[in-house]
Amino acid sequence: MRKTMLILLFFITLSVCIWPDEAKTQGPSSPGVLQAQPSEAVNAQDMPPVLSIAPREIDLGVIQPGEIAFGEYTFRNLSKGRLEWSTAGPEGWDELQKNVLKGAMDVDVDYMRLEVAVSGAAESFYFDRSRPTAYQTIFTLESGGKSLIRRKDLKPGAHRLALRIASTGGQRTIFVAFRIVAVQEAPAINLNPQRLDMGGLAPGTAVSRRIEMTNSGKEMLTWSIVKPKTGKSASSAAFKKERYISFYGNVDKLKGSYTLPEHLKNKMELLGKWTAPDGYPQTRGAVGTLKYAFYGTGIKLYLKTHSEEGNLLFYINDQLLNLHDWLAHDQGVHELVLAEHLPLGQHVLTVVCRDGRVELEGAKTLGMDVMRGPAGWMTVFPISGTTTSETDYINVRINTDGMAPGYYADEINFRSNGGEKTAEVYVEVYTDASPKIIDVFLYSKEMDFVLTSNPQAEAKRFLQNGYAKEGIAFRLFAPDTPGTTAFYRWFNPDLNDHYYSSDRAGGSKKLDGYVFEGAIGNIATSRMTNTRELYRWVHPSTGRHYYSTDPKGGAKLRRGYRFDGIAGYVR
Repeated sequence: MRKTMLILLFFITLSVCIWPDEAKTQGPSSPGVLQAQPSEAVNAQDMPPVLSIAPREIDLGVIQPGEIAFGEYTFRNLSKGRLEWSTAGPEGWDELQKNVLKGAMDVDVDYMRLEVAVSGAAESFYFDRSRPTAYQTIFTLESGGKSLIRRKDLKPGAHRLALRIASTGGQRTIFVAFRIVAVQEAPAINLNPQRLDMGGLAPGTAVSRRIEMTNSGKEMLTWSIVKPKTGKSASSAAFKKERYISFYGNVDKLKGSYTLPEHLKNKMELLGKWTAPDGYPQTRGAVGTLKYAFYGTGIKLYLKTHSEEGNLLFYINDQLLNLHDWLAHDQGVHELVLAEHLPLGQHVLTVVCRDGRVELEGAKTLGMDVMRGPAGWMTVFPISGTTTSETDYINVRINTDGMAPGYYADEINFRSNGGEKTAEVYVEVYTDASPKIIDVFLYSKEMDFVLTSNPQAEAKRFLQNGYAKEGIAFRLFAPDTPGTTAFYRWFNPDLNDHYYSSDRAGGSKKLDGYVFEGAIGNIATSRMTNTRELYRWVHPSTGRHYYSTDPKGGAKLRRGYRFDGIAGYVR
């Protein structure tokens, strides 16, 4: 009996030990088994929200003082749960509103807009010049009709702000970058001259001038010329009743003095010492008087002051104006309306400069009938471009073909990221008259060439010194011919070389050792009807010059000479 009980106990124990292993092998449908549910079976509505923000960083680019830049972030909830978020804005900024910006998303997408506004005035310019320049910057975030505003004074340069976003969908950090450009760094368009006097032309002739464009800022200037609106022909359209006359004249670089150009010799008189660093009459540190005779009903004067001292006196027909003792310490470019309602006729403006440093650019006479030029009369190129620190040249060409005698003008409008500028162009069309032509004779001795328009007075001396007569080389124009300027001659006895230029100062040529011998006639400064180029070559070893209308130099041009440009245009 005892043996039977032991056998029964053994089988019971064995069954208990085996049962758990068998339970592990049962499938999920086995009754009585507890098993964890897989993650895929969790209800999606019970998952936490997940915040995603794009872009992670916004670059607003360059912001100039006085400008506002905008950007926008997109918030997305990658889950189905309700998402709540908030931000206190950039750290270290003054709070204009003591709040945080909050939002709640029951939808998939929401937006947060940002705005960065830079004040147009630098704080240190007005309060403490010893402090670094800083601009008051306002930072604004807006979402759902609510806003957060912060303020800080920022120096010019690059800035990158971190915005921390707290949310039930996770913590996020986004960024905004921008660069503040100081006033002196911002691109700014400058034109010189801004008023272009093309002089007088006969009908059917053409003349070219150029405008220098510079950028006074450090950032790149992007510019273009805005074409005027098309419509009816402008040939009969009246322009402003103003005629501009430039005072740009001749400069003697050796003496540094200013001499009157041909078109002003009968209208202007200068007393005292006048220099011309930039081609315009300038007086400095001494009394200088300018008298200018004009026809019209009034006059505007354009001048530039360079110092904080001195004063100016203005007279019309010897009557002192109420601008008596006009102070010149306001440095810069000025337009002064000196008279507007004079009787139509001849008048005289007198300007007395005492002390200081004053430069006179030109004047506009009022009351004249000035017409806007007809379509196609003016060609401007290039019409767009970019400028950094270099000087760009805008070529302006006027063609008077088919134009009746009279005064004409028009505007060239420039648009750029550094502002807008307008250049004015003026020209007088003379009555139809053929210009007087002057024969220019050539005498040569070895590789020295003498050009003269007065062989009766000079031929004997040339022949005595061994020069041979070659005949007529080309033809120049008589003085006062529209579109031309004087063509000067110099001689260097050491080099045995004659040099010619339309620039009284010799252009880029150093005139050490050269003796000035006067003008031999007038040469066209740009291509006119029935003209051709006069080419110049120079020998780098001997320093001698050679001139010819043949672009290849002709038979007399010897080896070793190199091309040195176009001296002008001749008949």
